[in-house]
Amino acid sequence: MMSRNKIDNALYAITMGLCILALLFLPFQQGLALKWLRAAGEVALLAIIISPRKYFQDDSKYIAATLLVLATMTFLWFRIYKTPDSEYVGAYMNYRDWSLVGIFSAFVIPVMASARENAKKIINTTHLIIALLINVIYISAACYQFFVQGETRATLSLAYGPGATAAAYIITFMSLYTFAAILTVVKKFRFPLLLVFGFANLIAISATGTRAGIIIFPFIIAFILWNEIKGFNRKGKIICVSSFITLAVITALLLAKPIANRVDDLKSDLTKYNQDNTETSVGARFAMYETGIRSSYSNFVGQSLEERNEKIIAIVENDKDKDLSGALRYLNTHLHNQLIDTLSTTGWLGVTLNIIFLLSVTIFTYKKKFPLIYAYVAALVLYSMSDVVAYAIPIPMAWLLTLAVICSLINNRENV
Repeated sequence: MMSRNKIDNALYAITMGLCILALLFLPFQQGLALKWLRAAGEVALLAIIISPRKYFQDDSKYIAATLLVLATMTFLWFRIYKTPDSEYVGAYMNYRDWSLVGIFSAFVIPVMASARENAKKIINTTHLIIALLINVIYISAACYQFFVQGETRATLSLAYGPGATAAAYIITFMSLYTFAAILTVVKKFRFPLLLVFGFANLIAISATGTRAGIIIFPFIIAFILWNEIKGFNRKGKIICVSSFITLAVITALLLAKPIANRVDDLKSDLTKYNQDNTETSVGARFAMYETGIRSSYSNFVGQSLEERNEKIIAIVENDKDKDLSGALRYLNTHLHNQLIDTLSTTGWLGVTLNIIFLLSVTIFTYKKKFPLIYAYVAALVLYSMSDVVAYAIPIPMAWLLTLAVICSLINNRENV
């Protein structure tokens, strides 16, 4: 008869394997990836039931608990307000999908984050191999679509899927998993690996044409690389900085045209917005932010999409001082800002739970003294300012799965 410890180790290995499969299939088959995550969540829940004390010792339990409450609240909101004849069924289903990803991940995180004293080396080596392999697949897919197939914006998915913006976010969080694996496992040639994968991911993100990614990711690279070299001597720093500048120039030359096109689009959008035209990507965002706040500042515990959108339509029609019509284009999706969209759906209660969840991740980061997680939190917060990261399957699964595997790396570091 197997001992409890052996059963626990087997359940941990199965959970880890299912999470890796989910990450592998995420950009290409989101439905299949969700099935793998669901299976991982069920196995992880069984592990928690069998050995509850083991999984309530680490600070990751606070991340899991706040995530479970947040995701469950969203699921309850979906069940309360979604009706079969709703005009916004598609949007409701996407909120439901995010809530399911959150619930499954809440069970996965404490199991993945558990320390395995007798298997740290093999766990870390496995993480490194898997992270490098999957990251190369992501990068190759994006570059193939952009440079070989000639797509204007790489989307990763070969048949259907997340779109260019979500592709950029998925690559970002996958790259952070790769950086964490390199920082945890690799001893020699660590800086060159970080540098090469940093710029390879930047090229892939730029191939998606996502402005938020193009702006934010270079700062993430700079933070990680500077944190790596700050203990080097003067000569070492000069060599590393020179290498960074060289790759930056090569990347800029390689992607000069697509980046210039996106910059021109941004300038055009801002010009039109200043002319009171919100029928652009940037203008519509500003319109959504304003109408989202005005329609929901008194929403404390939740309102339906129908109620929110009726208020937004009324605001657009009654406001004679400015054009807010750009917001109407997105009534059947979301408001392109995490906190504003949350305020407009699950209300101030949802906003509060979002903040508590971020605080739990930040406190975990501080206690574990692993600076890369600050880059993770920064990426999550900054992307949340121009989009909704808790919606549908691809984006939530990307940042939650990578959070789980990064926690695993942190808690299984050797000699810590």
